[in-house]
Amino acid sequence: MMNKIFWIIFLTTTFSAKLNAQQTEKNKVSATFINPLRKGADPYITKNDGKYYTIFNEKGGFAVTESRYLTKFEKKEVVWTPPQDKWNSYNLWAPEIHYIDGKWYIYYAGSVHKGTPFYAQRAGVLESDSPFGPYTDKGKLYTGDDPQQKKDNCWAIDMTVLELKGKKYAIWSGWETLHDHHDVDQILYIAEMKNPWTLGKRVLLSRPERDWEKGDHIVLQEGPQILKRNDDVFIIYSTRGSWSEHYKLGLLRLENGKDPLNPISWVKSAKPVFQGTPTVHGLGHASMTTSPDDREYWIYYHSKAALEGGWDNREVYLQQFTFGKDGNPIFGIPNGRGEMKRPSGEVKLERAL
Repeated sequence: MMNKIFWIIFLTTTFSAKLNAQQTEKNKVSATFINPLRKGADPYITKNDGKYYTIFNEKGGFAVTESRYLTKFEKKEVVWTPPQDKWNSYNLWAPEIHYIDGKWYIYYAGSVHKGTPFYAQRAGVLESDSPFGPYTDKGKLYTGDDPQQKKDNCWAIDMTVLELKGKKYAIWSGWETLHDHHDVDQILYIAEMKNPWTLGKRVLLSRPERDWEKGDHIVLQEGPQILKRNDDVFIIYSTRGSWSEHYKLGLLRLENGKDPLNPISWVKSAKPVFQGTPTVHGLGHASMTTSPDDREYWIYYHSKAALEGGWDNREVYLQQFTFGKDGNPIFGIPNGRGEMKRPSGEVKLERAL
């Protein structure tokens, strides 16, 4: 009888100890994360049905990630690699993944030849029923001035999608005319989408005109990204040389109720809205999202790891931002490397598992 009582007490104590250990482990969930999140550039993130999806270049193709958290990946797969000897075999730049009308689309830039000069970049799109594929290549988008005849398809990179009042618009960085070199000014274009792989006539949306957008051997606007809050619609874009320490973000704000295809409907910020510091260099090509509980806004951006080096020397960061009384985003000063508080709702979500 004494042995039986002993074993009951022993098992009860052991079980309680395990429960306490599990509870202690839950309480050990870190309330902070470390910037930078990873090496890389041109970070894109989207939120769909409570999960975050990112996409970037890996193993010669595109890797997609899925997670309930902004600060770490839970799943990652290479979902597409380019074909050989095609228009999109090389120079795969700045992929984005979008959920449109029940399907997943990857927009990206590619080229028929490897490396410089980068004069053959064109926009392409892939389609799938799942973010992890398999993807069907829907081909090259026409981004020139003659969508009927499709003559002189023009240089295009960094395509993104604006959905507004039941319509969809493609926005990208392009050239006015074709060239056989890449030292060419880049400007932003917009076109209404007939479907996710067919565009209407392009409209010149914005060009670099302010002093803070100039200073390199070419002027450029690129990396357009959509930010929405209530009825406000913004395009956050990158300007100055992406290879330089001067890369920074500007803003276009759509006047309420105005036609997005009319350039005068968009008001440009008088100064940069997010730029580097003496310790954060070449900040740009950002995307924006909300925290898991939708209480906070966060910007997902890259900057140079050091002043030296070019495109291969960049890192990805997260930082919270707010909005001012005028409705415009306030990105503040980039914190750069270091420990930061995790987005609102992340710790609670992880402890609940």
